[in-house]
Amino acid sequence: MIRLGHRVSARFVVALSLLALPSFAGAEAEPPRPPPGPDAWLHDLVRDVRKKIDAAIVARPPKLNPPKQVAVHWKLAKLGSLDLGSPLVTLTGADLDGDGKGELYAVTARDVIAIGVRGKKLEELGRVAFVGDAALPMPRDVVGSATVDGGVLVASVSTFTRSLRVAWKGKTLTATVGEPGFLMCPGEVAQLAPGRNYFGDATTGHYGARCRSGLVEPDGRAIRVRAQLTLGNHLEISVERCVAGNLGCQPATKHDYPAAGIAFEIADVDRDGKPELIYTGAGAPGDPDLIKVVSLGDDEKKHAKLRKSFTAGGVAGVAVSDLDGDGVGDVVAAVRIVGATRVDMWRLE
Repeated sequence: MIRLGHRVSARFVVALSLLALPSFAGAEAEPPRPPPGPDAWLHDLVRDVRKKIDAAIVARPPKLNPPKQVAVHWKLAKLGSLDLGSPLVTLTGADLDGDGKGELYAVTARDVIAIGVRGKKLEELGRVAFVGDAALPMPRDVVGSATVDGGVLVASVSTFTRSLRVAWKGKTLTATVGEPGFLMCPGEVAQLAPGRNYFGDATTGHYGARCRSGLVEPDGRAIRVRAQLTLGNHLEISVERCVAGNLGCQPATKHDYPAAGIAFEIADVDRDGKPELIYTGAGAPGDPDLIKVVSLGDDEKKHAKLRKSFTAGGVAGVAVSDLDGDGVGDVVAAVRIVGATRVDMWRLE
């Protein structure tokens, strides 16, 4: 601002006047900049919020709760046998009814069957049937998935076009028709290659994936694990280390286990802070099968916690569920002869 009473040179006044005038004719005028759009404002807002959250985490790091190790002998014991009415496709475990005791959920070509332990006996608790249009073309090998997402089991099978959302209402197992596709992990849906028994294409395809959160390292730091079975029968496993809960997870380590079959699971059964990989062999259907347990990062051939062969039947499913409600997850392997509807359940104790 020019104050009155101060002497100003004539040249300075002329210069200010020229700056205020429009550009001379023939000179290229710089186009006005467009005002920032709403997306830019939102981007800045998200960035600022993330900075504040990160700063709060650094200033007040979460209290870590290291796991308390429990004794697991890693021995197989026969749990029982059931006739499912149709060959087993896949198996998973969860406590969907919230009674403190976990259940097993068997997916066949026709049904989803809830199985529990009552006393010392294995029992069917309920079943719901897949409905809707049959899938075309149908792969030669029946393929299925079973993933728990938000207290609901989302199950899919290659014989039907749509998934089932399975839950309990009181003491009744219920289901509603879901979306097409196979839920591999929460938020991750895969589609089968037309007429094939794998997902994706022949170059980047896979036979299935499982993701597990709620795991912690020996110091209590949260981790997430994802395992995917490649078309070459390798289990590719990626581990993410998380800042607080599942907030701010970053890639940490990767592992690769060859000669793996379609049945596999990840869990920290003995709670030593090193999750176990429970997986089967890569033999052809009808060949003798085996189940292996190894801590992630360990060599299966040198440091396997369990290596058990099955000469009569193959392992069609592996699941972890706290069947007796003692707070420790039970590893269950479902063994059946190819095409048979009857399965033998074996528990790792």
